[in-house]
Amino acid sequence: HLSFNVGPTLMSWLEQHCASVYDRIREADAENGGAIAQAYNHAILPLANERDVRTQIRWGLADFRHRFGRAARGFWLPETAVNDEVLRILVEEGVGFTILAPGQAVAVRALDDGNGTGTGEYDADGGWIDVSDGTIASGPPHRWFHPDDRDRYLDIVFYDGPISHDLAFGLTGLSSQELVRRVADSARDGTPVVVATDGETFGHHHKYADRALAYAFAYEADAAGVRVLTTAQLVDEVAPTHEVLVRESAWSCIHGVARWRDDCGCSTGGEPGWNQAWRAPLRAALEVLREHAADVFERCGAAVLRDPWVARDAYIDVILQRRTIDEFLDEHRGAEPDDVVALSLLEAQRHAQLMYTSCGWFFSDLAGIETLQVLRYAARLVDLLDEVEEPAPLDRFLDILAAAASNQRDEGDGRAIWYRHVEPTRVDAARVVAHLALVRVLERHDPAATIGPFAVLDHEGATVERGPLVGCGGRVALEHRRTRRRTEHVYAAVHMGGLEVFGVTRAPEPERDEQLFAEVARAVQSGASVSTVLRLLAEGVSPHEFGLESALPDAADQLVASAATQLIDRFATTYEQLYADHRPRLNALVTAGYPLPPELRAPAEFALARRFETEVARAVGDESAESFTAAQEIVREARRMGLQLASPRAAAIMTTSVLAAVERVLDDPGDEARIDAALGLLRLTRDLDLDIDVDRAQELVVDALRRGGEHDGVRRVGDALGIAIAR
Repeated sequence: HLSFNVGPTLMSWLEQHCASVYDRIREADAENGGAIAQAYNHAILPLANERDVRTQIRWGLADFRHRFGRAARGFWLPETAVNDEVLRILVEEGVGFTILAPGQAVAVRALDDGNGTGTGEYDADGGWIDVSDGTIASGPPHRWFHPDDRDRYLDIVFYDGPISHDLAFGLTGLSSQELVRRVADSARDGTPVVVATDGETFGHHHKYADRALAYAFAYEADAAGVRVLTTAQLVDEVAPTHEVLVRESAWSCIHGVARWRDDCGCSTGGEPGWNQAWRAPLRAALEVLREHAADVFERCGAAVLRDPWVARDAYIDVILQRRTIDEFLDEHRGAEPDDVVALSLLEAQRHAQLMYTSCGWFFSDLAGIETLQVLRYAARLVDLLDEVEEPAPLDRFLDILAAAASNQRDEGDGRAIWYRHVEPTRVDAARVVAHLALVRVLERHDPAATIGPFAVLDHEGATVERGPLVGCGGRVALEHRRTRRRTEHVYAAVHMGGLEVFGVTRAPEPERDEQLFAEVARAVQSGASVSTVLRLLAEGVSPHEFGLESALPDAADQLVASAATQLIDRFATTYEQLYADHRPRLNALVTAGYPLPPELRAPAEFALARRFETEVARAVGDESAESFTAAQEIVREARRMGLQLASPRAAAIMTTSVLAAVERVLDDPGDEARIDAALGLLRLTRDLDLDIDVDRAQELVVDALRRGGEHDGVRRVGDALGIAIAR
């Protein structure tokens, strides 16, 4: 029913991590044509130069075609930010319609008045009517003409402001009944009603608003005689009767597009007294990087690419993996080919686009996660320029950024935020090597074939252990998967116990490397002092030293969590043995009516929960209910002793098991053994007092029923899952 746009970032994540949702979105468009394209990374287009506007639009249209298998007819402008230049380029790129807020229109005039020249003057004699107060008719399409060619145009649909506002920002949103009632009242004269909101409205701003909307479209609208159209259907069925002029504006800022460049007062979040004076220096600092990157791209790209700017627009096919890198390069190589430089320049331009993502300015503070992400894109741009030996004017950039100040006193200015939050997240080849070494000494396994954006091409390494001391060393070749830049490294690291790791890395020196690694291995195995081992490493492999802080962003937490898990396992073994040794005495205390004190209760509950998890994990591979007998006995024992058996891990295991059992039923709904296994698992979750998540299993069964899966086995499983089958 909906017209919708989903950004390429989210769509690519869904494609990789939640393919079923991704496929359903595409199926919805195939059925009703509701999908709309958007600017590639949600940049505010009126603030971009023409070349960047075209790339944003072309990349957005290409991403849309890749995902939906058709050309986009409509285009959602991020934050509905618009001006005449943006509309002109949309027309030239073949876009048919867009959607704006009513307050963005300036004037309208009838298409058939015979006076239309498209000059944009509000002359009463020319038929122009001022609607800058928001009084434009929302719903029916209006036509906007190309300033140089009135045979070229697009249609603009203006949404109903009051209904859209109440749906999105009302204290509780609108119920399905109220939404349809409001629409029906507004449409009594037969004109269409258009409603537009952020997607976050449904389930994020208002919990279960997604369900209210679905019910409104599927049931309430039909009952009230209201027909639900996509925007494309509206544009096809309702011919525009007026042309329109617009002003530079956006739906989320009453000051035009100032929200993304000035302290205009529009913001989300924050505390009383906060300001957004940081916005202007942030944009000015990024402009310094963008201009330098554009100059480098044009100057250096002219040699390695046939036409740098044409290649940039075409690079979206590589990003989407619609073409291989080699196919792309074969078409775009220049007179002095250097594939690594060409790809590095194109990646630099990609990050120059990403660093203008609108949410970097939208919220309340320079140190917010959205703004930090924008700065991290900028940092990657700086790194890529360094790699092609065209360093960015980083000092000038930071001087300008320093004029921006966080509202949080502890965060300081932009320069401090850069060094505190951005620098630590930068990932180069040396950091990937450090991460590889950390994984080897802390988790005792070899690296994956890919680490972050790098492919591990060649790796030779060894690990030696003596007591708590673990050492590793080796040689590794890495290749960046986008730029194809290849680097070689040697590394060595020692885990000294706890979370203390000392490591070093440098470029290979074959004549020294074999002897060095042999000396370090002998030192560890012979029980040499830690200081001796560290001295060997520092003298032999420096200059680049690293510790746990050099793990890839977010991975340090995973390494710490892994160390914590190992410690938990050791505690669990001890507690389980203690419980087994003293179980008769604990039983006797409970039988005598003596309440177990916390010092005894806590380890007993921990030991039983671990045993329970082990038995559940052991049984899930067996489809028969009998395999859970041991787990059931542990539950009975816990109840008998008055112990709480809290086990999130067991609940997670059973959630996965139930989902797998339901999927097996849906694959063959006539197999009674599969049905019995699924029903048995659901009974067991109740018997075991496990609070499992059945949302996904319910969705699959409802979907099967909706698609005609009326088999009795599906209905029985659905009933056990709590679905109102009769309805």
